[in-house]
Amino acid sequence: MALEPKRDQPVRLPNPSAQPFVAALKTARFYAVVFFWVTMVCVLAHLATFVLAEWVGFYDLPPAGPAVQEPADVKPAGEPAKEAAPAGTSWLGVFESAAVAAPAKSPPGELFPTVPFEGGTKKPAAPTEPAKSSQETSKEPAKTPPAETSKEPPASPAGAATEGKVVGQPEVRPKEAEPLTPAERRLQVLRYRTVTAEVLRPARIVGVLASLLLAATIFLYLQIALLGRLSGIRQLTNAMFLLLIFLATILPWENIFEGFRASSLFDFVQLLDAHAAHGHGGAEGTWPIVLYFGRYLVMPIVSAALLAWSGIQFAAGYAESVLANE
Repeated sequence: MALEPKRDQPVRLPNPSAQPFVAALKTARFYAVVFFWVTMVCVLAHLATFVLAEWVGFYDLPPAGPAVQEPADVKPAGEPAKEAAPAGTSWLGVFESAAVAAPAKSPPGELFPTVPFEGGTKKPAAPTEPAKSSQETSKEPAKTPPAETSKEPPASPAGAATEGKVVGQPEVRPKEAEPLTPAERRLQVLRYRTVTAEVLRPARIVGVLASLLLAATIFLYLQIALLGRLSGIRQLTNAMFLLLIFLATILPWENIFEGFRASSLFDFVQLLDAHAAHGHGGAEGTWPIVLYFGRYLVMPIVSAALLAWSGIQFAAGYAESVLANE
């Protein structure tokens, strides 16, 4: 009795000659992934530009104003600036010493004012008392006057360590950034507009070319899979048709049909004009607002969703046609 083969054994290669097809599919998949991400970056760049323009106000020009504004405390032209001179000083007070410019005042902690004498030092002046003999002064112990309480704290001795504080050094605060003037802000916004236009102009061209190359690559992948009798044909077919719908949303149809402007890879200048008209109330009614958000917001979102779903279907078809047969 002949042994029947087991039916539960997996068949790795239904077609024994499928190895060359698998190698070709791996190469096609590499280029498909490159074209996919290039196209996705271009679509997301346009979507981010609309978000910055509509809700962030990144490209809104401020009202034109003078380059430099005069502060409020500036005197009008023709009037000389007057500065209040300190009391007790003249216009030559800069060259005079502080002792000559202002009378000396005794510190509040001294009991008697100091008077000069011949030795060149200062000696406190005390009230007159009858002179005593040298013997009496030698017998009597020296009496020190009681310490007078002063309002000022006693000075720390030389060499004593301070308790975590720097004495005599004022705190230096960092300078705060000054706000931009309207003229400077206007120049900054114009610079942002120039950079964005220089980025989106080639991104529009690269996005259209990359999407066409992606469609051609997926179509070639589908043909190789059909020729090699591999699985995953359903997912690859779905990816192909989703990509065709995606192409309908990004191609510049205004170059073919006059007056028809509906593309996810829009022109940046047209976006600025539409945004300015929408912001100043130029678009009256509900229908112009729907067209505005539908063209610059809904279309890029739909394009990104179609491209992402097509990529998911292509990945599923690749898993069944290549990974299952390795």
